[in-house]
Amino acid sequence: ARPQRALVPLDIFPAAAMLRHSLVAALVSVTTARMVCPGSDAPIHAGMRVTAEVAGSCEQVRAEALARVQGQSTKWHDPHNNGIYAVADFGGDLSFTRLTGDGKYTDKMVFTLTDVKDDACQIEACSESQGFSIFDMGTNYCNLKMLFCGSKDGCKHVLHDFDTRHESTIRSSMASVDLPKCLVV
Repeated sequence: ARPQRALVPLDIFPAAAMLRHSLVAALVSVTTARMVCPGSDAPIHAGMRVTAEVAGSCEQVRAEALARVQGQSTKWHDPHNNGIYAVADFGGDLSFTRLTGDGKYTDKMVFTLTDVKDDACQIEACSESQGFSIFDMGTNYCNLKMLFCGSKDGCKHVLHDFDTRHESTIRSSMASVDLPKCLVV
């Protein structure tokens, strides 16, 4: 029998560690290559990027998001301070604006949807504040999450109840992620 060799951690070889970090960065950029952000004229603003996989087709995700937005005040309301969503066109597969419940602030968001294995949809979504903002108190995350969250998250659905399998976030400025704050009117 051949003697087994011990694996040497790559971190002791700087070039190998750099290569590993470059490969990880490349893989992350490939998985988020389709994500589109709406942009903002505000030089300093909060924003959020969410990548999630939900059980269900992308057509179901699209239909549910549109049903929530188009059913405001009759079939669904935004539980995050009762904001007002509107369909827009900033790119991606779906785009929306959201005016805060107090009418003071507007955010823009873009959703890119990709059907993946096992009857699942990968959601790549980005929300950006349109005015000066550093702390967003979770608003940009809530803007996105409220359009696809399911009953397991504590959300009310209109057509399709989704189970989120995986979710990751990337914050800009001092944006925050706090699902329970999204569910307070």
